[in-house]
Amino acid sequence: MEQAYSYEYKGKHTTKQDKCKASMPLDKARIWLDFNEFCGEDEEGEPVVYLFSQADIVNDSNGNDVELYEGMEVSVFDDDFDSSNNPDALLAEGIIVRNRLEHYQKVKWLIKLKKNAMNYKSGNKYAYWMSDL
Repeated sequence: MEQAYSYEYKGKHTTKQDKCKASMPLDKARIWLDFNEFCGEDEEGEPVVYLFSQADIVNDSNGNDVELYEGMEVSVFDDDFDSSNNPDALLAEGIIVRNRLEHYQKVKWLIKLKKNAMNYKSGNKYAYWMSDL
């Protein structure tokens, strides 16, 4: 997770955390999520809550600033590579929630993934691959 830094946004002083830009074309603007930083599971043991940001402002895959707030719906991605090292972005949808976990005090925002509306080939209830689209 990149460090947060002071940032002037819409005339007010806040913090920003730069997220990765996509290394491949995506279906829409998305915010990078490290799918290795999960911190909560659903009732079936599936990882669904992830560390998201130390700051109020992040950038999306197109480089645009995005101001985070409680309850915000976001689309996320992570670079993923198959066994032949071909890129196939991992995608998901989620809701931004304020971090209230004691273990991760530097993290301000978490994301809780939403179940897929579609039954994608991946078989995962929360994430799917770009190639599924």
